[in-house]
Amino acid sequence: MLPELEKARKLKERLKAGETCFGAQLALSDPAVVEIFGNAGFDWLLIDTEHSGTSLPQVRAMLQAGVGTGAVVLARPLVFDADEIRRFLDNGSPGLICPFINNGEEAKRLVEACRYPPAGIRGWGPRRAGMYFHDVDEYFETANESLLISPIIESQDAIDNIDDIMSVDGIDAAALGPMDLSISLGIYMKYDDPKYVAAEQKVREACRKHGKAMGGGCLSMDHAAACVEKGDQFLLVTGDDATLIGGSRSVLESLKK
Repeated sequence: MLPELEKARKLKERLKAGETCFGAQLALSDPAVVEIFGNAGFDWLLIDTEHSGTSLPQVRAMLQAGVGTGAVVLARPLVFDADEIRRFLDNGSPGLICPFINNGEEAKRLVEACRYPPAGIRGWGPRRAGMYFHDVDEYFETANESLLISPIIESQDAIDNIDDIMSVDGIDAAALGPMDLSISLGIYMKYDDPKYVAAEQKVREACRKHGKAMGGGCLSMDHAAACVEKGDQFLLVTGDDATLIGGSRSVLESLKK
C-alpha cells in the first residue's frame, strides 16, 4: 500500500482499538512546520485552510514534507466543497477533516466526495496521491477504505443530529470545534457551562454508540488530560501559532523575573 495511505490506515486502526492519538493544527504555511511537528512525534497534523492563508500549492508542499515523518497529515478545507476536497485528495491528503457538517445527509455527502464510484462521486485523477501515475492503480484500489474522514461538529444543528452523523459508514471520528460550538450554543467561550458540557457529552455518547473516535480541539493541557481520562482519542492538543506564542512568552517571562 502507498506509504501515506498506509499511515492513515494504521491511524484508523489505532483509533478503532481505543488508542489516544494526538494532533496539532497548522495555520502557518511553511512545510518546515510539518517537519518540526511531525518529527516531534505527533500522530497526526491538520493543515488548516479554513482560517489561514494557506494555498493549494502550499498544502501540497506541506503534504510532501509530511512523508518523511511518522505523522498523518490531513487537510481541512474552507467549506464542504466536493471539488475542493477532490483537489486536496488528489494532491495527497490521506483524508479530510471538514468544517460545519450539520446532519447525516451532509456527512454522507462528505464520505461520497472522498470515495470513488460506486461508493461515492469522486472524479479520477490522483496525480500526486498516485505517485504521478506510477502507483495509480494501487491508489484507486485502496483509497476508499484507507482515507480518514472526520466532520467538525461545531453547531447546535450538528449536536441535534449527532446520532445521524456518526452512524454514517465511512465517518471515522468526530472533531468537536469548541469555539464555533460555544457561539452556536449562545455561550461564547463558556466551556464549563452545563449547556456546553451536555453537548460535548452527547457527541461522546454518539461516538461510542457507533464505534467512532471522539475528538476535537482541546482548550488547555488540563482539558486535554480530562479528555484522555474520558477515553477521547482524536485530540487536537495544540497549534503551531499557539506553540510559538506560548514558547516565546515563556522565554521572556523567565528572563524578566
